[in-house]
Amino acid sequence: MKKNAILLFIFISASCFSQSYIEGYIYDKEANTPVPYATIKIISAKNYYTISNEDGKIEINTKYKPDSLEVRSLGFDTKKVHISYLKNTKIIYLTPKINKLKTVSIVAKKQKNYVYNILHNLIRKYKKKDLIIKSKMFLRHTSYTKDVPLEIIESFYNSQQSLSMGIINLSLKSGRFGQNSTFPFYSLHNTDIVKSFNLFKKTNKMLPLFPGNLGYGALKLKYNLEFEQCANCGYHDVAISFEPNNQNGRFLSGKIIFNKETLIIKKIKLNIINPKIKGLSSVVKNHFVTPKKINISYIFDPNDYEKIQSVDFEFVMNYFNSNGELKIITSNSYLYFYDYGKLFEEPYFTSKIYFDNDYDKIVSLYASDDFWDSNYQFPRSIKDKKFIDYFKKYGYLINYDAEIPYNDMDDISASVITWRNGKILNWKDIKDEYSSNKKDEPLYYNSDGSLKTSVTFSSEFELRKYLSKKKKIEEYNFSYSLDSYVKNGKLQFTTQTLFDANSSFCKFRVPKKLIYINIIFDMYEVYNKELKMLLNDEITFEEAKILCDEKFKEATELINIMKRETNFGLNFQKLKRWQTRIKRRLNRTTYY
Repeated sequence: MKKNAILLFIFISASCFSQSYIEGYIYDKEANTPVPYATIKIISAKNYYTISNEDGKIEINTKYKPDSLEVRSLGFDTKKVHISYLKNTKIIYLTPKINKLKTVSIVAKKQKNYVYNILHNLIRKYKKKDLIIKSKMFLRHTSYTKDVPLEIIESFYNSQQSLSMGIINLSLKSGRFGQNSTFPFYSLHNTDIVKSFNLFKKTNKMLPLFPGNLGYGALKLKYNLEFEQCANCGYHDVAISFEPNNQNGRFLSGKIIFNKETLIIKKIKLNIINPKIKGLSSVVKNHFVTPKKINISYIFDPNDYEKIQSVDFEFVMNYFNSNGELKIITSNSYLYFYDYGKLFEEPYFTSKIYFDNDYDKIVSLYASDDFWDSNYQFPRSIKDKKFIDYFKKYGYLINYDAEIPYNDMDDISASVITWRNGKILNWKDIKDEYSSNKKDEPLYYNSDGSLKTSVTFSSEFELRKYLSKKKKIEEYNFSYSLDSYVKNGKLQFTTQTLFDANSSFCKFRVPKKLIYINIIFDMYEVYNKELKMLLNDEITFEEAKILCDEKFKEATELINIMKRETNFGLNFQKLKRWQTRIKRRLNRTTYY
C-alpha cells in the first residue's frame, strides 16, 4: 500500500512539473481584488515579459526554465517572488502605495498658474520625443449589447509608436475573430481611431482634443486644471486632472499621472460624453453609428517609461442597422505592446492586394494553432471564454476553425476571397465595372452570350470585334499569400491562393465566363499545392518568397495557354476539357 502511495505521488508530481505553463493570479492585498494587466518580468537565462489578464490571471511558460518573477503595477509596490511560490500558492498579493500631495497642493494654492505651468512644461518636453519605437502588438477586443456578445477579436500587429505622436502605425500579422450571426457588427475601425490620435502634437484627426494638443494660451482658455489626490502613486508622482470649460464634445476630460521631479509620464486617462468624431462610419453598409462615450487609458512601460506599453480603449455607441433598429453597443479594445525593437515577418503577396479592412486580411491569412500557442500574450479571461462559447452556439468563428464560413459573412462582403474546396466564385463576388464614358452603352448579356443592346451581331467574331473597340472588359487579380511562424525554433510556412475582388471585374457576364474565372482560380491553387510541398524548415523566408514567385509564374504561364486555347473562355468545348483536367488534379467537392 505504501509503495502504491509513493508511486502515485511520483506520478502526480511528474504530471505537475511536465505542464508547459504555471498559472497564478495577481491580487490587491488590501482590497482582495484582481489586479488586471500587471507587468510580470520572468527572470531566467533569457528574461522575458508578460502581463496578467483582466481577471489578474497569469501563465508562465516553463520551457524558459523561469527562476523568479518580478511584478509591477502602477500604484503598487514592486514584488519579487521565486517561481516555487506559485507551486505552493496561486495568488501573488501586491501592496498599494501610499502618497499624499500636501506640498504640491500648497504651492498650487499660492501660485495661481502653477498647475498650468507644470503641465505646459510637461507637454513641451513630450512634443520633442519623436523617436519612433517599433514593436509587436497584441490586440484583444470584445463588443456586446446588454451582455449579449457581438464579437471577439484577437490579433497580432507590427506597430510603430512615439511619445509625441502616440500610436503611429499598425500592420496586421495575423488574427481571428468571432461574430454573432443574428446581429452582424464589425468594429475593427477602433484601431483606426486609436492610431489617428496624436498625444502631444497638433491634430485634426478623428478624436477630440486634449491638453497635449494645445499651446499654453489655448490650454488656459479651454481647460480648468487642478491637482488631484493620487493616494496610490509613487512618492514623487502627482496627478493633474483637466476638465474642458465648454462641454461641446470637442475636448476630452481626464488626468495625467507623472513624476513631478523628472517630468516622466506614467499614465494618461481620457474620457468624454457625446464626443464629436470625424470620419466615423460602420464597416457594414447602411448601418450608422452615433458615439455616446469614450474612455482611453495610455499606460507607459514601468520598466522603461519612454515606451507605451498598452492602450485601453472603451467606446460606447448608438448603433442603427439597415432596419432602423437601435442597439447601445460597448466595444472594448486592449492593445498590448511588447518585444520592443522586434517585429513579426509580415505576410508576402505575389500580387498587390487591396484589402478593405483588417477583417478582410484576417480571413485571407490562415492563423495556425502553432503560431497562437507560441505567441499568445496572456491567458484568455472568463469573459473571453464566455464569448467564444456563445459564438460556437449562436455565431461563427474565423481562424478558430479550419474552414471560413463565407455564407455567414454576407454583411461584410469580403473583398479578398481565399480558395476553399467547398467554395466557388459567383457573380456577386466579381465587380461589373463599365466605362466611365457615359456615351458608351452599358453591356448586358443573355445566358447564351447574346448581347442585350440595340446592335445586332451575326457571329461571335463580330461581337468580339465590337468589344475590342471598347475599354478593357475584364481583369482578374489573383495572388499567393505567404506567411511564416516559428515552431520549436524552426521556421514554418503557410500559403493561400487569393482572389482580389476589389481590383477584378468582368463585364461579359455569361455562365461560361464564370466557369472560366473559376478554372483560373483552381489552376493557381494547383500550383499552390505544389508550392506547399517545396516549403520546409530548412529554407529562409526570402528563399520561400522566391519559390512562391516561381510557382505563381508557372501557374500564370499555363493559364495564359488555357486563355488562348479557350479564346478567353468563349470556346466552351475546350473550356470543359480544361475544367475536367483541373478538377481531377484538385479533387474538388464543389463544382461550377
